[in-house]
Amino acid sequence: MTKDSPISPSPHLPFGEFLPKIGITMGDPTGIGPEIIVKALSTEAVIKVCSPVVFGDEQVLLDTIRRENLSVQLKAIDEIPEEGYQPEKIFLFPSSQLKVDSFIFGNPDRKCGEAMVRYVDDAVRWIKRGKIDAITTCPINKQAINEAGYLFSGHTELLANLAQSSNVAMMFLGTRWKVVLVTTHLPLREVSKWIQKDRILQVIRLTDEGLRKYFGIDQPRLAVLGLNPHCGEEGLLGVEEREEITPAIDEARSQGMDVQGPFSADSFFDISGKNPFDAVIAMYHDQGLIPIKTFGFKESVNFTLGLPFIRTSVAHGTAYDIAGKGLADPTNLIKAIITAANLSKIKR
Repeated sequence: MTKDSPISPSPHLPFGEFLPKIGITMGDPTGIGPEIIVKALSTEAVIKVCSPVVFGDEQVLLDTIRRENLSVQLKAIDEIPEEGYQPEKIFLFPSSQLKVDSFIFGNPDRKCGEAMVRYVDDAVRWIKRGKIDAITTCPINKQAINEAGYLFSGHTELLANLAQSSNVAMMFLGTRWKVVLVTTHLPLREVSKWIQKDRILQVIRLTDEGLRKYFGIDQPRLAVLGLNPHCGEEGLLGVEEREEITPAIDEARSQGMDVQGPFSADSFFDISGKNPFDAVIAMYHDQGLIPIKTFGFKESVNFTLGLPFIRTSVAHGTAYDIAGKGLADPTNLIKAIITAANLSKIKR
């Protein structure tokens, strides 16, 4: 049995039906996060499926609302409200007090880096207390949070630390494929060092469990990609397939999981044929995300496997080239919020 895809928008819910509370973290104040938030929460699409609360900066959001000339009310809170959610009304938990005139779009400083982490930290504390049901994150600047003293390579690693989760993986929900990454934010020259049997097996397990728990797939069918051109050509072009990837697949099969591969990545993502797999496990960031973002960039959502709570994210970055110019499209954030809401209903 397969449940409806959580990435699909839900119809308007009957009065009294469960509306999950979704915490939305503002991301980099000097990027497009504030803009896509105020635009997304000005639409009925979000309010129909959830009760959103923003973790961010009051002055930054007020300045964004003014600059965009939106008729949006901003209400600071210290407790999650039970009612009063409606389009063009934003409930905000002020996680920091940045001054708008103290930063420049596209140039986050140490204070901005600290603020980005505070938004996420507050949201995690609230979800641990059961006050919200899921988290949706806007993009951060990894260098800025490192300069602020938080030595994580990205959102996923920061969240794993805050949640004390040792095993996590990034799953991208696209229009055609679900792709899970074995390695995430690593320089390409470092990737092969992390292609190890135990890590690959760990990601296979997380994927299998996630598809069963959140997508209602009783026996997930998984494909695993190789690392090297032509899967190493029997060792001529690399030995990772023979020494690490294939042993991980064999071990997963011995544990009852339906796993096939390794497949050569250059020919796997064929849009002309039927996709027989429920998820694809890619070895590194661009290998998995290029096909996802090529076929449905605005529709793609990042979902973190292995956390004790639901977290989704936009699939794009801070977009400094358009930050502050009123050009940011909130579609991907709306998709990420809707997905978080629908996953919350499935879990419930």
